[in-house]
Amino acid sequence: MHIKKYRATSLKEATQIMKDELGAEALILGTRVVPDENDKRLKQYEITAGYDKFEVAEETKEKVAKQNLAKDISFADEMKKMTERVYQQGKAPKEKVKEVYGLVPKASSETEKQKTVPVVDNRVKEIIKNLTEKEVQKSVVLSIMEQLKKYKNFLSKDNLENYVQTCLGSLILTKTLDLNVKKQNKVIALVGPTGVGKTTTIAKLALIAKIIHKLDVGLISIDTYRLGAVDQLKSFADVSHTDFLVAYEPGEMPALMKKFAKKDIVFIDTVGRNHKNDAQLKSNLDFLSAVKVDETFLVLSATSSTRNLIEIAKKFKMFNYSAFIMSKIDEAVVHGNIVNLSSKTGNPIAFLTNGQTIPDDIISADKDYIANLIYTGQLRS
Repeated sequence: MHIKKYRATSLKEATQIMKDELGAEALILGTRVVPDENDKRLKQYEITAGYDKFEVAEETKEKVAKQNLAKDISFADEMKKMTERVYQQGKAPKEKVKEVYGLVPKASSETEKQKTVPVVDNRVKEIIKNLTEKEVQKSVVLSIMEQLKKYKNFLSKDNLENYVQTCLGSLILTKTLDLNVKKQNKVIALVGPTGVGKTTTIAKLALIAKIIHKLDVGLISIDTYRLGAVDQLKSFADVSHTDFLVAYEPGEMPALMKKFAKKDIVFIDTVGRNHKNDAQLKSNLDFLSAVKVDETFLVLSATSSTRNLIEIAKKFKMFNYSAFIMSKIDEAVVHGNIVNLSSKTGNPIAFLTNGQTIPDDIISADKDYIANLIYTGQLRS
């Protein structure tokens, strides 16, 4: 995926500029307010868009057909794409690229191989240490090393880190929230333990759906236990002119949904629950079971350990969630737990949140972005 930013005096204008250039299929990764480059006293809206270059480039149909744009790309195809990128960046000679894919005979110089292999082997040891320090589990590290072995003839000290990140990304499952509303409205629920930022996250998603996707949004809160929770979401609803309702008992849910029957999308904010308390978890489930929920996301904090995340994920399985939202990635010291969680549970990551600003601090999950975050520890804007 490629990243591009657009700025304008309003979100609507920035979104339109993006769609005019990249088309309606471009993915909005985030929004934020930034100072005007020409006049710092003024503000502009910036949209970060993600797109596949093969979808927007003007190429012939024959060339496009050669690119694998399917969602379930095999690891071998990913590595081939990585090879092409490495060559384009001038990090490997054209002859070597051809050699890897059997287009020319392999070089027979053993002296050259002897010079290269120790350098690569030493760098691999450093990379293993780096991944371990990032708290990437041993099973994931071993999987990466096994994949690298398949391409050892092409690895060099110049491209090794790029390949490692590609391997890492191939182990991370991601998912997008489909906002293409059909005839009936779509109901989205967020569940999770206490203090992970569900209410703030739901406000971000609601505002993105309302402002950028032009959807008619409804909010329902069942979080009547936490002090100030209803007031927090109601304040957001008032400011954003979003209809807001509160359910105090599971039996009230059908009537509330009936009031929102004409809404394009309805978000349900649930009570944060201790994953060790089955009775509390079932209480939340009673509310959600009273209506048809199209998709449920489990919100987890990136500051938690892998062991805690996996345990929480197991306990919340009763909600039949489709994906994770990882919050507080800006507060986490390391991020290896993200790939550990995804690979261990088999569930994808849908969003990452990196602050409290609404709606800016939320990112649609991208495996290349997450791999870079894990490997370098750097949040890219």
